[in-house]
Amino acid sequence: MKWLAGLAVLAGILFLGWRLAVPAYAEYRLRGAMVEAGVRESVAGCIAGRMSRRLSTPQLLKLGALAREARTLRGLREAAGRMDDPDVAIVASSSAVLCSTGLAR
Repeated sequence: MKWLAGLAVLAGILFLGWRLAVPAYAEYRLRGAMVEAGVRESVAGCIAGRMSRRLSTPQLLKLGALAREARTLRGLREAAGRMDDPDVAIVASSSAVLCSTGLAR
């Protein structure tokens, strides 16, 4: 019976690790791709942070895979639009606009 409790604790730790680590890694990759594309670091951090808080883990993983080809804010918006998920396009577009104008931090 103790091994079952230990297994439950291990599963809980793995779940929390997944829920915390994947969005943080996706935010890191998105921010890095945008900085490499010439976006100011403060704006890139704002956009990546907003997106990592508003999108689910599977959405972030898909978007992270497209981050390599998104070399501008327009490229990010277009990559998000090519995904068959309107939430990603809405969050990417609104984050880019709000962060680049200074209305969000």
